[in-house]
Amino acid sequence: MATTSKLLASTLAGLLLSAAACSPGNSPGEAKLPVAPQFIPAASIQDLMVSQIDPAADFIWDSVGTIITAAGTLDRQPRTAEQWAEVRRRVIALIEATNLLIIPGRRVASSAFPSDGPGVLSSADIERKLRDDPAAFNAFALALRGVALQALTAVDHQDAAALSQAGEAMDGACEACHVANWYPHQIIPPLPDFKADR
Repeated sequence: MATTSKLLASTLAGLLLSAAACSPGNSPGEAKLPVAPQFIPAASIQDLMVSQIDPAADFIWDSVGTIITAAGTLDRQPRTAEQWAEVRRRVIALIEATNLLIIPGRRVASSAFPSDGPGVLSSADIERKLRDDPAAFNAFALALRGVALQALTAVDHQDAAALSQAGEAMDGACEACHVANWYPHQIIPPLPDFKADR
């Protein structure tokens, strides 16, 4: 009976030691679980626009379209595998830029800028607007991502017409954000009355 008790106690001790050795962080060679990374934005929203978003969007817009010249009409679109691949690279850059836009704590501009005229906000005004309602700005960024994903589908199917439609929707998404956050009350003067000059 004593031998059985000793054997049982020895087995139980062995199991406890094995369990302890398998616990997270107790094994000498076991890596600890990574801590969630802290995003520390260095570039401003304006920097992202100038360096990544505008160049990518301009390239996408310029990749398809109709040009009318004295010599005739030219339908511009990617035709070779490399041309489609280059448009795809720009679309991917645009999609990922929308993730950068919604990182909390990103400044509007590296250097403050004043209002550009009636109804146009200064960088301080925009900063305050985004701070007060970040969800609204994030919704605009996600809308841009949505149309950029449509552009990616068009590129992957090498569908120039669909890419053109996505480009128009992308223009609308950009303009909606600019109107809401940059020049919400811009006053555009009426066209001159040319009849009065006659």
